[in-house]
Amino acid sequence: METSVTEIAAGVFQMVVGEGAHDGVYAPNVYLVVGSERAAIIDTAYGRDEEVEAYLEFWRSVGAPEVAAIVLTHRHGDHIGGAARLREAMGGDVVCGVDEREAIESEFSASRMADAPYQRVSDAAIERDSIEGLSVDATVGDGATLALGGATLEFIHTPGHTLGSLCILHRDAGALFSGDMILGTGTTVISPEHGDMAAYIESMRKLLGYDARLIAPGHGPVIETPQAKLNELITHRLAREEQIVALVEAGNRSVDALLEAIYAGNIHPQLMETARSQIRAHIIKLEAEGRVANIDGQDG
Repeated sequence: METSVTEIAAGVFQMVVGEGAHDGVYAPNVYLVVGSERAAIIDTAYGRDEEVEAYLEFWRSVGAPEVAAIVLTHRHGDHIGGAARLREAMGGDVVCGVDEREAIESEFSASRMADAPYQRVSDAAIERDSIEGLSVDATVGDGATLALGGATLEFIHTPGHTLGSLCILHRDAGALFSGDMILGTGTTVISPEHGDMAAYIESMRKLLGYDARLIAPGHGPVIETPQAKLNELITHRLAREEQIVALVEAGNRSVDALLEAIYAGNIHPQLMETARSQIRAHIIKLEAEGRVANIDGQDG
């Protein structure tokens, strides 16, 4: 299986194993951040044997630095799947945002390696888990930091793609690890089941206030123009809102009618439900703002 490792900034390595699920979808990116004293892993892909083996091989090739934390940006299986196995092999706490913990634990609590040795994160900003049998060892609040030695990671609460999504800023390199809040190409999915469109737009605006010099996304290539990308995403979502409002006023009063009017059949069949969820997420926001009402299929 194809594996690539790219040093996207000093001591920051993007590791990619395999290919995406279908055309237009990239395989998950996993990041190894190496400081002068210890290291951190950001996201863990699916947890397939070939992925775990590739990550461990590269980690050993750079001297197997002590791993302080295995950070999970959000709950989805292509980001959390390898966490338990990497913790068993590398050590380090499995860490996530406060509001994502329950969802992550429900995904893979059964794979908790209760006897696996790991090094506790020492930073006081990280809240400890004293309950045995949980997969997440520690949670981080907005603004908490983790020092690796010449490399400080700042955790940023960014709800949207999921309600507990976490972005991480490498302050020294200016690298913003965005999980699925920002993708290397295209736009991310905001579904009512897991996320919130209003929160997503506010999180994008929040990220404009950070000194990011590149974005390291959960899928796809690195983004070299963070501010432009963030503004592009905000503008796109607001433009979609205006389009939906106009279409509703023109008589398109169901999710399916809006789907057809927006995409006119020019959408990959595997993305139909994703697009439908995206429209529903927009409608929920617009209904809360009193801009649309009584859209058929919104509860489906």
